[in-house]
Amino acid sequence: MAGAPRPPAPAADGRAAARLVAALAESGCPVCACLEADARRDLAAFLREQTMDPVGRAALRQAGGFCAWHTGLLREAADGILSVVLVAEELVRSAWPARPACPACAGLADRQAAYLAAPREAAVRPALREALERGPGLPCRPHLRAAAAPEPLVSGRVERLAAALGGFIAKQDYRSGMPPSPEEARAWSEALEHLAGRPRLFGSDLARAVDGSAAPR
Repeated sequence: MAGAPRPPAPAADGRAAARLVAALAESGCPVCACLEADARRDLAAFLREQTMDPVGRAALRQAGGFCAWHTGLLREAADGILSVVLVAEELVRSAWPARPACPACAGLADRQAAYLAAPREAAVRPALREALERGPGLPCRPHLRAAAAPEPLVSGRVERLAAALGGFIAKQDYRSGMPPSPEEARAWSEALEHLAGRPRLFGSDLARAVDGSAAPR
């Protein structure tokens, strides 16, 4: 329409928005999923390329090793067990740093910022807006808060999740005579991830009390 104001051009990385759209085709938080995939690739590259490099190992030693989340992902490495053992030996023999700082998390910071910026621009990214409304993926509350995303952005998807939970509960009554649908059967797992994010990514309040960091709310 002539004279109508045009929406601002997207400022976020289009690649980040495209990855979120793809991740929203699966259940769970798309930001958590993208960060976990990135973290696994980064760790695989580290195990291949830097465990035999004195400079890379020295940097990891100085940082105090990886955080609990990245260390947990190391346990699940499909290969490279010798590299994991080399890293573990290096860190066990090193002095304890005053305040550990996970280098792998630092490497993810820019990508996380790009993933968090994209939902704020859903109004000018039709594919992302549609994927957020349709699902089956649903961003977790910690990432929605961090993104300062408007609540109506996912309200329809949240309502469907609540309905699926209600359907699962109703079908536990023997009088129902019907099994839960696939959506209802996975709703409890999706709800837990929506409420708190992917396991280990955000840590516990006990850990934050120990290291003095602020808990995301």
